[in-house]
Amino acid sequence: MATTLPVEVIAHVMRFLSVGDRKASALVNRQWYEASLDPALQTNTVFHLLTPFTSGSTVQSFGLRKSPNLVLNDMDGSSKSKEVVKKACQHLGQHLQSLSLKGSDITEGTFMVIVPHCYNLTRLDLSLCNSLFLSGNLLRKVNDFQAAEKALVNLRELNLGSLRHLSDCVFNRLVTVMPNVENLSLSGCTISYEFDPYVKGSETRESASVLTFVNIKAFLKQQGKKLTSLNLSKTGLPGSSLRELAAVPGIAIRELNIAGNRDLNDDDILALVKKQTGLTSLDVAMCGELSSQTVLHIETHVPQMQYLNFSKCRRMREVAASKLYTLPGLEYISFAECPQVSSKALIAGFCSKPMPHLSSICLAHCTLVRDEFVEALGKAVPHLQELDLTSCLAITDRSVHAIAASFPELKRLSVAWCKNVTDYGILGLEKPSEEITEEEALALLAQRDAGLPTGLQRLARLRVLDLSTCQQLSDLGITCAIRFRELVCLRLNMCTGVTDQSLVAIATNVPSLEELSISQCYQVTDEGVTTVVKRLQRLTFLDISCNDKLTNRTLASLSQHCRCLQKLDVSLCSQMSHDALDKLQYHLPHLVSLQSRLVV
Repeated sequence: MATTLPVEVIAHVMRFLSVGDRKASALVNRQWYEASLDPALQTNTVFHLLTPFTSGSTVQSFGLRKSPNLVLNDMDGSSKSKEVVKKACQHLGQHLQSLSLKGSDITEGTFMVIVPHCYNLTRLDLSLCNSLFLSGNLLRKVNDFQAAEKALVNLRELNLGSLRHLSDCVFNRLVTVMPNVENLSLSGCTISYEFDPYVKGSETRESASVLTFVNIKAFLKQQGKKLTSLNLSKTGLPGSSLRELAAVPGIAIRELNIAGNRDLNDDDILALVKKQTGLTSLDVAMCGELSSQTVLHIETHVPQMQYLNFSKCRRMREVAASKLYTLPGLEYISFAECPQVSSKALIAGFCSKPMPHLSSICLAHCTLVRDEFVEALGKAVPHLQELDLTSCLAITDRSVHAIAASFPELKRLSVAWCKNVTDYGILGLEKPSEEITEEEALALLAQRDAGLPTGLQRLARLRVLDLSTCQQLSDLGITCAIRFRELVCLRLNMCTGVTDQSLVAIATNVPSLEELSISQCYQVTDEGVTTVVKRLQRLTFLDISCNDKLTNRTLASLSQHCRCLQKLDVSLCSQMSHDALDKLQYHLPHLVSLQSRLVV
């Protein structure tokens, strides 16, 4: 039947598949492969091109897919890399909308080979491309400037994060050829907030050596009406500069990231929200001087807020969470590592009034969170899609039962380091007076709900599950509860009760798995890992570090079966050798990252 279906019909069916399923179905036969090339299927597809290992014929075949997203990794100044990049842009350039050169050792010449082909580009990532900005001559030549001006006129998002050598002159040339930029990131850049010590009269003159805040303000005055998103995280932004930024005439920022700027205080945030009343997203993570007063300012002046990140703002107290219901449009909230936020305050904030848009909550390391909050949250916000309870040490099986029963749309769940979670929590059973076997557990589950899914199995849409360091979990819970058709990522690090029996069950019951972490699962052996890699052909990430029972046999199995593997960690696996690792890298040339600390 598959060979008689029109290609258009097969392509339409593929639109309803996940990316992993789509890649697997493209291998059925030639017709299904051609259907997978439908441009409508490439919208969310990202090609990662390893320039030192890619041939010209491979690049040419990419052109058939017409993918709008390209990431160029490990680019260097060699002629081969330059030729591969040139061909990639020739074949993909007219379709490209997003290009990432992050961390590449790219030169100005290679950059100007790329740019003229990418005339439909809307997103460009140049973060960590320090070699590109080292000389300060980027786009200085008239021909280069004109070519970039013609090609990059449609650019909307520009990432210049973590650039050590970015100066006013280069920045101004870049934003001049990109007049329609709406989203700008300068995260981690070195910015001079006073003046350029190397130039006299630098308050009114652009600097050729450093990036100054005066110059950024001048850009904001010019681009203010178009710019909607600005990232100044980890730039050492002082409070006075934030106030100046907020007061720039005509600017109307909707998304602002100022995380990691530790000098900011509550009064600075007040000045910001009074001026920028259209804010919908604010990230102030790691701003240690901010207190609960900041939250009250936000609730008063920007009640339309949708995204808030207060991670590591340790001065946040109960009042910070207790009135979150005054932000009815809130979609994401993080109080990670805010140890003074209690369950009582969270219940008041999330459960007092309907919050129909709330889809993601992060409470990692909030040690005052209790089962009562999780149970109340399940009744108030049943549409939640992401929940992070990492290191909420007080929660027990009651919380896991509530999560499984109340959040049918959940896609991401972390209860890592919640050491009171047991097999019976993820199974959805009350703890019996005596230990039971796998067969008895399955019989109980079948009797209880007439064969319907119970426990975590009820979360049919789950894609990421982190159970790391839940040390009361054993083969019983893993084999009976971890049965997900769509799960992509599973973390079981330091679950010391896990054995090969669990790995065999995972290989059978989680067919879509792409990332697996079983670090410090001391009972795991070569046989278990071999079963996993034979059956789970989609694995791209595998962490088997700190497992002394694993030997070179595991590496041989990886070499034979893991053709999609990109990242592997075998650190502190004392029974493995460097010779075996060399053979592995020879057989898996697309392995991007190999961690092998203290392997002798």
